[in-house]
Amino acid sequence: GGKNACSSHYINQKVLTQIVMTDIRCKAMWAQNSRETLRTQLLAREQNASVERTRTLQAELNAIGKRLPELDKLIQSAYEDKVLGRIPESVCVNLLNQYEAERREKQERHKELTGQLAASRETESSVDAWLDMMQDYAQLEELDRPTLVRLIQKIEISERYTVDDHEERDIHIYYNFVGYIEA
Repeated sequence: GGKNACSSHYINQKVLTQIVMTDIRCKAMWAQNSRETLRTQLLAREQNASVERTRTLQAELNAIGKRLPELDKLIQSAYEDKVLGRIPESVCVNLLNQYEAERREKQERHKELTGQLAASRETESSVDAWLDMMQDYAQLEELDRPTLVRLIQKIEISERYTVDDHEERDIHIYYNFVGYIEA
């Protein structure tokens, strides 16, 4: 899209560095002084977002779990029907190819869904890891690249807008493991 889709957003590097350092210090102090409150808030937010997703993934996983044994029975039945002469060989081969393709697809999707469910269950350990990591940054003096890469996933800077005759903009800092945290 380029300039037609989004306007240019510019912020001075020193200003942004100061904002990020202040936010990191704030979150680090919060992690030190109110660890359980922050942990509860982060886990509740993640749980609310993932409950429906987990339910959907689990339902699809259950459906696949039922379909795979059905496919095994259908493959066996098609082979037996061919051997007993109930269906022509060409029909049997066509059915077997279709059933095999569906079974491979279902098995791949089963692996994928299992991985996604495991990832959603890792939220609690991710939050704890983030809280442990943040406590080291309460007295951050200088923001360097390794610190930035370790802590920050992305920073979003919105367009300027006017409030009471002065310009403002929103800056959202997304942390690794936990995302954006409202102050």
